[in-house]
Amino acid sequence: MDEEDEPFLLQPLIPHYSTLSPSLSLHQHHHHNLKHLSSDTTNNIIVRILSILVIAIISIWANYEASKTFNISIVNDAKDSIAGRRFALSYVSNDKATRIILNTSSYVEHFLYPNNNVYPKKNIDTITLRLPRRNLNTTVAVYSVGKSSNCYVIEITPMLLEDKGYDKMAIVGAILRGMARVWLWDGAPQGLVDGMVEYVAEMAGFRREGVADGGSIPECEEARGGGWWWEGKDPTHVARVLHYCEKYKKGFIQRLNEALRDTWRDGVVDEVLGMPIIEVCCRLYTNNASWVGSTSM
Repeated sequence: MDEEDEPFLLQPLIPHYSTLSPSLSLHQHHHHNLKHLSSDTTNNIIVRILSILVIAIISIWANYEASKTFNISIVNDAKDSIAGRRFALSYVSNDKATRIILNTSSYVEHFLYPNNNVYPKKNIDTITLRLPRRNLNTTVAVYSVGKSSNCYVIEITPMLLEDKGYDKMAIVGAILRGMARVWLWDGAPQGLVDGMVEYVAEMAGFRREGVADGGSIPECEEARGGGWWWEGKDPTHVARVLHYCEKYKKGFIQRLNEALRDTWRDGVVDEVLGMPIIEVCCRLYTNNASWVGSTSM
């Protein structure tokens, strides 16, 4: 019988090992185990890193939630209208309205209260953003509710959402003006507060275009007659004077807001400015100067 007929006879009867030393074979086996162990270690490290990242994300989110110094509610009273449906789709369902409130609030808060030790912040418990059924006489209205004066409602007019190509930045600007009114102290005449709101909005880059300034800068003799320079004036007109006051004395707006924590008294603006406001009016009228707020937020 030829060897070709019985090929199995060529196979060894016992397992054949390499002619290399047994110690080397064990080394190869050990190396294989090390590779397997290394792979497991790498996987464990990846799992641990992912776990740390998840924990970090949760921590950041928790801090973000904790940073909300007030509760937020969104109310859509115009659900059945075009504006209401757009508001629900673009601002409520995705929490965009809440994010706008938080972002604008953060800007206004840090603008008016750059140092909490020097300028103690106003306490705010609740903010309700509401889209009413009917249009307002203005783009935004703010009022307090309940027994606590720290609960506020910000209403934005549905008109902002009625046009097909509505201006989304106008909505942000309206909410920012609302948050500025919320954060400002309440002890000032309405005309002055409206001007301060407009000043903050202009500093954030939301200058209103094409709005009448409510009249020219009052003449010195008119101011000496006892009329307040903010009475009957458009907020943009009042903001012009405030820009000049801030230019004359840096930090004027923050100090004026701080002074408004107390009951209003005549002459408080003069005290904060360090000069009679009449002189500001005279300089504005005489020099016919103009002031432009910052456009960066």
